[in-house]
Amino acid sequence: MTKALIVAALLAVGAAEPPQIEPDAIAALRKMGAFLREQQSFTVGTRSYTDYVLDSGQAVRLSSRGELRVQRPDHLRAEVESDRKDRQYFYDGKTFTIYAPKVGYYAQIPEAPGSLREVADSLAQRYGIQLPLVDLFRWGTSESDIDEITSATYIGRAKVDGVETDQYAFRQRGLDWQIWIERGDRPVPRKLVLTTTDDPARPEHGVELTWQLGTQFEGSIFTFVPPEDSHRIAIRELAPPHNPG
Repeated sequence: MTKALIVAALLAVGAAEPPQIEPDAIAALRKMGAFLREQQSFTVGTRSYTDYVLDSGQAVRLSSRGELRVQRPDHLRAEVESDRKDRQYFYDGKTFTIYAPKVGYYAQIPEAPGSLREVADSLAQRYGIQLPLVDLFRWGTSESDIDEITSATYIGRAKVDGVETDQYAFRQRGLDWQIWIERGDRPVPRKLVLTTTDDPARPEHGVELTWQLGTQFEGSIFTFVPPEDSHRIAIRELAPPHNPG
């Protein structure tokens, strides 16, 4: 057998090896999730990009900036400014509001369920609305999809905005993703990159995060006050799944 055939055979064997899950990588996710659930108030600034796939199959990239303010168990305010639209989200423990400041329209859901995680789940299931950074309320819970991970690898140390982090790479069905977790006594996520693998264009979404823990807020910032020139519109629920019976 020639040297080229030997190399090809070794590569084929390596390609056939099952994906590896490093326990330390999974443990890092669980530790991060536990730490996030302990934080009663915080502010997160974001810089992100998202690829959108055109009908031609080409992926185009749009950027956004945002800020998320949280006071557990049931107060949230988020603002996102993107290349195409701006959105603001308010939840004061009773009413959820989504507002589009550029066009002056807002929609409200009164008597929204209690906790932030319950609100996030209800919005996604009933209205198809995804809260910004919704995974922050799910890490380490049964909804965090950790059990769906098929490959988990520690990549090494890296800096994000001058902050020392540990970089990890994960795979699950239809998705490759990486996360950079701050080293030390505040294991918060500092960067995420997600790649959709079941689309030929392999679109990406990436976000860098800056954190302020223990933020003190005035309660009024979580309640939406409609501007004089704004207009309330109805919000439509998703159609229930069809059951042929």
